[in-house]
Amino acid sequence: MRNLKRNKIYSAINIIGLSLGMAASILICLFILDELSYEKFIPDADRIYRANVSGKMNGNEFTSATSATPMGPAMENEIAQVEETVRFGMMRTFPLRVEDKAFTEPIVLAADPNFLSFFGFQLIKGNPETALSGPDKIVLTQTVAEKYFGEEDPIGKTIFSGSEKKPLEVTGLVSDVPANSHLDFDAVISGENWWFFDQENWTSNNIYTYYKLVEGANPADIDVALNGFVVKYVGDEIQKFLGISLDAFKEQGNAYGIHTMALPDIYLKSDTDDEIKASGNMQYLYLFGGIAVFILLIACINFMNLSTARSANRAKEVGVRKSIGAYKSRLITQFLTESILNSVFAGLIALGIILILLQPFNAISGKDIGLSFLIQPQFVFGFLTFILLIGLVAGSYPAFFLTSFSPASVLKGKIRSGVKRSHLRSGLVVFQFFISTVLIISSMVVYKQLGYMQEKNLGFDKENVISLLHIRALGNNQEAFKQDLISQTGFSNASFANSLPPRIDWSSVMRTKDNQQDILCNINVVDENFLETMGLKLVGGRFFSKDIPSDTGAVLVNEAAFAQMGWTELDGNQAVGGFWDDDGSITYRKVIGILEDYNYESLRQNVRPLVMMKGVKNDFNEIAIRINPGQISDKLDVLEQTWNKHADGAPFEYSFLDADFNLLFQKEQKMGNIILIFTVLAIGIACLGLFGLAAYTTEQRSKEISIRKALGASMASLVTILSKDFTLLVIIAFILAGPLSYFFLEKYWLQNFAYRTEIDLGLILIAGMISILIAWLTVSYQSFKTAASNPVDYLKNE
Repeated sequence: MRNLKRNKIYSAINIIGLSLGMAASILICLFILDELSYEKFIPDADRIYRANVSGKMNGNEFTSATSATPMGPAMENEIAQVEETVRFGMMRTFPLRVEDKAFTEPIVLAADPNFLSFFGFQLIKGNPETALSGPDKIVLTQTVAEKYFGEEDPIGKTIFSGSEKKPLEVTGLVSDVPANSHLDFDAVISGENWWFFDQENWTSNNIYTYYKLVEGANPADIDVALNGFVVKYVGDEIQKFLGISLDAFKEQGNAYGIHTMALPDIYLKSDTDDEIKASGNMQYLYLFGGIAVFILLIACINFMNLSTARSANRAKEVGVRKSIGAYKSRLITQFLTESILNSVFAGLIALGIILILLQPFNAISGKDIGLSFLIQPQFVFGFLTFILLIGLVAGSYPAFFLTSFSPASVLKGKIRSGVKRSHLRSGLVVFQFFISTVLIISSMVVYKQLGYMQEKNLGFDKENVISLLHIRALGNNQEAFKQDLISQTGFSNASFANSLPPRIDWSSVMRTKDNQQDILCNINVVDENFLETMGLKLVGGRFFSKDIPSDTGAVLVNEAAFAQMGWTELDGNQAVGGFWDDDGSITYRKVIGILEDYNYESLRQNVRPLVMMKGVKNDFNEIAIRINPGQISDKLDVLEQTWNKHADGAPFEYSFLDADFNLLFQKEQKMGNIILIFTVLAIGIACLGLFGLAAYTTEQRSKEISIRKALGASMASLVTILSKDFTLLVIIAFILAGPLSYFFLEKYWLQNFAYRTEIDLGLILIAGMISILIAWLTVSYQSFKTAASNPVDYLKNE
């Protein structure tokens, strides 16, 4: 305690640096533990799997978390190792109505009767055996039930669903889904109310299928059985619809497979389309774990650096103690105890920092980590162990280094020069700024990629476009609503569609009429105003016209589809057909135009083939509304008033198209924010140590500087002398960090994007300059202070 009091600056730097490092690493650990906790609440989670579908056709690959409707019953009936299956479908932004109040729920599921028991969801009210048995039933989560009915008992109440206002009876009340689950829903309705449950096709994938293995079963046996399903069921449909056998289909370079994924792996390891909830990323956990370790190492390095730098002063103490009989083991114990006490103080401060920063951290990371972890025995034990280990690690080198000096060497003053220029200390400074520079480069690349994706020309104008949902609620008023809206000031155009970018995800196999080429294409159904409303471009032919009735039997294709279909020029005779009928009959549609490729999905993938059809009233789910810039709130008020006039009380649900695209990068945005925060923290801790080291170094060289100043040395030359050693160390760190950062970011992160930025030399140089500038500013204060001092103050006693 006397030592802490006697060296206030160095003690404060040590404790603050350790506390910041501890707080940062604990927050990251809490984040990682929360990510790893997904599905732990589900009984028998280790025996539950999901059936995924993947394939490739004419070079176009697809992966889906959904599978065919008949899959579940077939698995239960034909695979002995399967104990139970459950199926459910998902509907986003689903309209529900209670009396005269309209609501929109983000996710509503339509499920088999055993859905609740399969995943272990406990009903607060209602009978779990019958809650979803039979048609026209709905189970609400507690939050939704309170929103609809307040304190009233919801059981037996009637809710009207969808645009058709179909009556459903509330038969159950279930607790809200825990945040640490890839499953998410606000309500569950009977599967018998969803037409997808009646489908019998094995090549139409719209249902999520989960299964539970019997105890002791081998998961690999299920994969073998599912390969048999592909041959037995999917092969028959390929023969029926494509007119070729499964073997011939594969010989053409195509593929179709059913794969299983363990329930605990879905959140962190799934890269399939159609996930219910945005997935995490195991790579990010490794990255954040590494950041936590490195930040803690930087804090420990500060402690070791300052301790070894001041070892000349402490060495005299060791020498005197040894000369009067102190044992080396007792001295080691003393120094380790000092280090552990520092760690205890730092730990207490770290807890305070965590309490202050937990909510902002939750907001940035998208988590909901509460304070309850503080009283959990696992955390208390882990935290105490953590403090002990940090104290031992941070104090180990000083303890063994300082106690290794011989008393004679110390008391003769023979160790001062060796301590002054420690290669180990220099190496640790290089390591600190190596990590800091890597984090700076990583942050800059992440934000550059985010900016690139947000600013990239998508091939259409996504700005000032509103997407309005629940169009089916307009009924026969669709056209009247549209005309009423665009007649008002500020609204330039509007177009109905079955879906709008980036949600165009309905795909089907299309066949060309002339060369019988089969292509997997995404399908978009629109009206005649879609081209102008969205700002698309034609590279050939024409768009749909309201004045040409036959356009309902025509299509446009994008450049990617046109090229894959083997065409080079639009000649007016080309046609494509979709396989709409169960008997395999094909309806061909004439190609009247070619759309310039535009990104209607995420920028993670290249533009895929697209076929655009002209729809009629019942085909549409959304409307794209182009507004003039400025006074957005006024236009939204007009839009809502016009909607209420025509929509018969349906909920007013809208989004902006550019915001919808930005949501696709939400995971990267959160990752970038987290990396940026901990980059700043790592740099701060490193600079804290550098400041202390610079303070000690300038103190040691104060007499040298005073003599130089007395002999006429300028202020600039003195500052350069004091700063150059540290600057050189940071430059070495940058030289090492630049190439390594480039390699890992190129190989392991940027490759995940089809459209990506480049890591140019200028960016790396800027990162290096930032590191050097930060280090120089940190050191310069002490350098200027010493260089500006009066030489007499240091030389008067000589």
